[in-house]
Amino acid sequence: MKKALLIIVVTIISLCSAHLYSAEPLVKFYLMDGSPKQYNLSEIENMKFSSAPDTLQLHIFKNDGKSLYYPAQLIDSIKFAVDTTNENRLHLWHDGFIWDIAIHEIDSILLYYTTYTAVTIGEQHWMYKNLNVDHYRNGDSIPEVRDSLVWRSLNTGAWCNYNHDSALGAVYGKLYNWYAVNDPRGLAPIVWNIPSDEEWTVLHIGLWGYTVAGGRLKSTGSKEAGDGLWYSPNKGATNESGFSAIPGGGRDFKGSFNDIGYHGNWWESWNGYIYYRPWHRYLDYNNTIIYSIEGNDGSGFSVRCIKD
Repeated sequence: MKKALLIIVVTIISLCSAHLYSAEPLVKFYLMDGSPKQYNLSEIENMKFSSAPDTLQLHIFKNDGKSLYYPAQLIDSIKFAVDTTNENRLHLWHDGFIWDIAIHEIDSILLYYTTYTAVTIGEQHWMYKNLNVDHYRNGDSIPEVRDSLVWRSLNTGAWCNYNHDSALGAVYGKLYNWYAVNDPRGLAPIVWNIPSDEEWTVLHIGLWGYTVAGGRLKSTGSKEAGDGLWYSPNKGATNESGFSAIPGGGRDFKGSFNDIGYHGNWWESWNGYIYYRPWHRYLDYNNTIIYSIEGNDGSGFSVRCIKD
C-alpha cells in the first residue's frame, strides 16, 4: 500500500543566449522524501510507471507568462521527446494527445504524479496514510525547520519530522505548521484536499458518533506487544473503517516534540468560525473519542487528505 508522490520538474536550460537552448532539457524527479534525481529528457523518452497512478496533471509555463494545462486524470505512461531537426521543438504524447512547442518558448514544465492509495469510508475517499510531501501543489518547496527558536517565530509554512528523525517521518508522515496547511499554493496533492470540519463530522457520524469513532479509526495492536504503533491500552481500537490512524504526536508552537505513540493530531481546513483560530482532530491511546480541538498556528500536526 505504500506508494510515493512524484513531482517531475522539467527545466529548460539556456546554453549561451536567449536564442540558443539545450536539446536535452534537464528533468528533476522529486520523490516523497525530497531527494531529487536528475535525467536528460531523452533518458525518460518512453517513461513507464510500474502501476497506474491515481492522477497526473501537467503544466507548461511559457516565457511570455502564459501556460498550457493538461488536466488531472488516470494515466500509466507518458512520452517525451525532443526534435532537434526542427527548431528544437518539444513533443509530449499521451493517449492521442499531443503537444508540440518550440523549446525557446518554454520556461518550465511541471508534471504532478500522485499515487496515494485511498480508503473508502461511506461516500468519502480518504488518503490511506499521513501526508509526507515537502512541496506545495505548484512545486514550490516547503522548508524543513529544525531549530526551535526559528520554529516558534515562523509566520510562513514549514514542516519537520518528529524529533527530526527521517525514519519516523517515513512511518508517521511529516508534521506541518498551520501556515503550510493554509498556504494558497496548496499543501494537498492534486485531486486531494485538507478535510474540513464538516467532512470530519461526516466521517465520525458514519462511524456511530464521536464517542466511539476513534476506536474504529485507530490502527490496532500496541507498541508493548510489538504489533502496533499505539501504546497500551490502545482502547477500543478495531480499525473497522480501514482509516488506520496512527499516533504521530506533534510539535508545539515553542518547538518541542510530544506524545508520539500516545496521540494523533490532524489539521482540518480553515473554518473561520470560533475565535478565528485553526482547529484539528485528535485521537488518544486511552479512549475511543475523536476530539475537535482549537490549535495554534505554530503547532506541527499530521495531515490526512480527502479526495475532491
